[in-house]
Amino acid sequence: MPETNPTFILDGHNILYASRLAFLEHLVDGHPGSAAREALVQRLVRAFNAPGPEVCLYFDGSEPVTEAHSDRVRVIYSGGDGEQRADRAILRHVSQHVAAGDVASVVVVTRDIKLARRARKRGASVMPPAEFLEMLSV
Repeated sequence: MPETNPTFILDGHNILYASRLAFLEHLVDGHPGSAAREALVQRLVRAFNAPGPEVCLYFDGSEPVTEAHSDRVRVIYSGGDGEQRADRAILRHVSQHVAAGDVASVVVVTRDIKLARRARKRGASVMPPAEFLEMLSV
């Protein structure tokens, strides 16, 4: 049976806050803004420039928008109202993989304990942001 490439589902702001030192030059008053988001996207595009894993980077957003930055990297703004919009969108994405029978190849990248627990309950693997960013450096 051929090995399938994983789908990395990234909790964008969580990664940026968990990895502030990696994006230090892009922070505004100690917080990641659009420049930090763009720096993360560019790092992903460089790292995933050949056939292989799909990368879906989620951020909260008032309007649902999906931006394809390469054949492998998509940025998804969740849309909707209230708190944890991106988290809900991430869990919906994991649930779509469950419904399609391929959840074993899903890796959620987050340091959010509640999101990680919910993703694992659905069958996804969870990777801490530091480990994911280290993987990109190799």
